[in-house]
Amino acid sequence: MRKLKRSLALLFATIFTIGMLSGCSASKDTKSQDQTASAQTLNIAIQPVVGYLPAYILKDSGALEQALADAGYDVKVTYTEYESGPPENEAFAAGLADIGLMGNVPALSGIASGQDRKIVGIAYNGEATEAIIIPKDSDIKTVADLRGKKIGLVVGSIAQNLVSAVFEQNGLSFDDVEFVNLSAGEQQQALANGQVDAVATWEPTISKLTADGSNAVLADGTGVFLGENPIIARGAYVKSNPEIVQIFLNEYKKAAQLLTEDTEKYAKEYSDYFGLDASIVSAALSNAKLPIAITDADVTDLQQTAAFLKNENLVTSEVTVADYVDFTFSDSLK
Repeated sequence: MRKLKRSLALLFATIFTIGMLSGCSASKDTKSQDQTASAQTLNIAIQPVVGYLPAYILKDSGALEQALADAGYDVKVTYTEYESGPPENEAFAAGLADIGLMGNVPALSGIASGQDRKIVGIAYNGEATEAIIIPKDSDIKTVADLRGKKIGLVVGSIAQNLVSAVFEQNGLSFDDVEFVNLSAGEQQQALANGQVDAVATWEPTISKLTADGSNAVLADGTGVFLGENPIIARGAYVKSNPEIVQIFLNEYKKAAQLLTEDTEKYAKEYSDYFGLDASIVSAALSNAKLPIAITDADVTDLQQTAAFLKNENLVTSEVTVADYVDFTFSDSLK
């Protein structure tokens, strides 16, 4: 466990260093970059996550570009896909992204590293969008039965944050288990061959692992964890271009509504892109809420994540989430 914490500390120290170095190198050009960005560019960072499907609908429809043009803005919109949160954080630190979607852990890690950013909304959340999965025939019946077991997860991810919340509720600590660092793509085989006793993961992996009945959900975030995926933006960009940020959020909400109204249609349309059966995409989306507007409850849950990061020495700075939330845009979305 001590080795794990040292590894985690090193990982987040690296993120911190990247953020600080990028921030220092960009500081001299901040003014010129923001002047260039104003009414000219909007760089959007996305990830191939089913819960972020509204961003792909927006990208492919051209609705955002049309809305900006209708409002009198001549803005070039670019969408750049990142594999996960850490490289997206690097893009933000380098000034290559203006608005982005990411999980709670990388979002708050970026803030803790000193990046100038605002949380302007919630792309998706849901208490059942992260879960601990066990084989159906496992002798593990309760969370307490995980004591002394091996749990596969992406170390330093939202899944580890879920485990922390579930363990706290059930009187366990990280020292009671052994974590095995596994990507989402490695978890199914590791669970099947007994390399691990359980995995902690997110959608659509949850739906993939449980679709044929060979695995089952032991615990999810119900009552303890909302599974927040914030919409973040560079603070300087928000300050210079509030109307552009609002238009993006308005159009993102419309795309989310389209997805909610006809989930099966979009599940089929994007199943090949995500490399999943349409039924898996639909199942994954059934557990996700797409609020877009951020609430006080979201801030409270994100503060829990901030405490988790600091308590586990994954970041060096304590983050007060409310200081980085801009409710202005959400007020217009309700």
